[in-house]
Amino acid sequence: MNSAQQPAMVDDLLQANRYDPTPESVELIQTHASWVFLAGDFVYKVKKPVDFGFLDFSTLAKRYFYCQEELRLNRRLGGDYYLKVENVVRRDGGYFFGGDGTVVDHAVVMRRLPEKFLMRRLLAEDKLQESQLDELVALLSSFYEQARIYKDGRFGTREKVRFDVEENFSQTEAFVNDTVMARDYQRIIDFSRNFLQNRHKLFVQRVKDGAVREGHGDLHMEHICLPPGAPLVYDCIEFNQRFRRLDVVNDLAFLAMDLEENNRFDFAAYFINRCREQLGSLFEPELLFFYKCYRAYVRGKVLSFLSSDPALEAKSKEQAQARAARYFRLATIYASRPPEGIILLAGVSGSGKSYLARAMSALWGLKWLRSDVVRKELCGVAGENAAAPFGKGIYNREQTRETYKVLAEQTAAAVASGDSVIVDASSLKTVDRELIYAVAKKSGVPIRLVVCRAPWSVLEKNLQLRAAAGVDVSDADIEIVKRQRFEAPTLDEVADISWLEIDTRQDLVEQLYQLVSHLPD
Repeated sequence: MNSAQQPAMVDDLLQANRYDPTPESVELIQTHASWVFLAGDFVYKVKKPVDFGFLDFSTLAKRYFYCQEELRLNRRLGGDYYLKVENVVRRDGGYFFGGDGTVVDHAVVMRRLPEKFLMRRLLAEDKLQESQLDELVALLSSFYEQARIYKDGRFGTREKVRFDVEENFSQTEAFVNDTVMARDYQRIIDFSRNFLQNRHKLFVQRVKDGAVREGHGDLHMEHICLPPGAPLVYDCIEFNQRFRRLDVVNDLAFLAMDLEENNRFDFAAYFINRCREQLGSLFEPELLFFYKCYRAYVRGKVLSFLSSDPALEAKSKEQAQARAARYFRLATIYASRPPEGIILLAGVSGSGKSYLARAMSALWGLKWLRSDVVRKELCGVAGENAAAPFGKGIYNREQTRETYKVLAEQTAAAVASGDSVIVDASSLKTVDRELIYAVAKKSGVPIRLVVCRAPWSVLEKNLQLRAAAGVDVSDADIEIVKRQRFEAPTLDEVADISWLEIDTRQDLVEQLYQLVSHLPD
């Protein structure tokens, strides 16, 4: 098939009478490498005759080979949804799928997946459940256990990984201060090169231990479906062995990164913990941030390429640039040193302190201490609603002072055991903050005051959502917040304490990026 025939073929295959069985309608989705025809209960995927170097579908023979590979490889995790390879033929009346005629191309045919169970849709509709992640991890664990192992050094070695990493940097140099800030570009380079330099023995050991296996290569939410009891993973990389024969952690890091890019650091942590439990020595936590950084960077690179396409409309170009920049900021978070010592999160109720603390704890494994929990435990009402007027009940000044004393004691104990700590408390008064500062000074650890700020409209919305959910330990409502006042840091605080304000109107990725941008390299 030559390039002049392609438009005619695509136009013909959009007609329902070119299929057996005949669908009610046909929808076309295009990627950079395929035409995907959604036809009733079936999907037909035709590879474009393109050669991108890392992907070569330029001849009919190559397209047939990779169709067969796609069928073989995806049946590992996609089961009987992958049906067959069908011919595209030309005969009287034009182009058809199957039947008599001259074979001009080939298509992978699969049953259409139940769209309501697509993982990205479940997440967007807030329907994703931990039990579904349990089932997914069980499937992946069995998959990796049976996967082919590569111990010969052709895949997964430090040198092979370095090639991929350095290729990313050279290919994105033109986008510095466009989609990736120069300081972030350098921070990611330094982190990646230092990791590769200092962990040589780890990469060698991973290959020797059989952790480099024939995986999926493109494991993110777009390629996962979670119907009850039978998770499906599809659309693996069939076109390049290098991209799917990799360390198991490299494969898993893509999905963890994808969840975090969507602000679900809680689900990412749960997924990773379950992988650690199920996979045992096949999972190496030390590699996780390195490979998450690599995966986020690749996504930023691909979107940067897209943003520079001269055929792209202005609006689409801006969207691609924004998405690329976001992935590069996420890669910067992974490349940054986690906070050390004590992070004191402060701000009025509803300003997003606990939302940010939960993400920080999930991402970096920091110990999270929450004043609302301490207060209720002290008063013997843990898990109960103890709402009271401002400054009354368990929220009177005496009880608040006692709460911060105990919170300081718990912080000191955590620091003494070697933990870095998030102290999540309103800390409206300087005298309360000073109790936590004293712990840092006595323990000799760094402390940073992070003040969460949001406009009233956001505070009001957050409190309404929290009240509707009815599961939060905090009792503060809108009337309480109207009376709360945050005492600005004194001159001594400003002089002695690292202090940062975060606008919590931003999503978690942006908040965390703002935080790490102010941390030492």
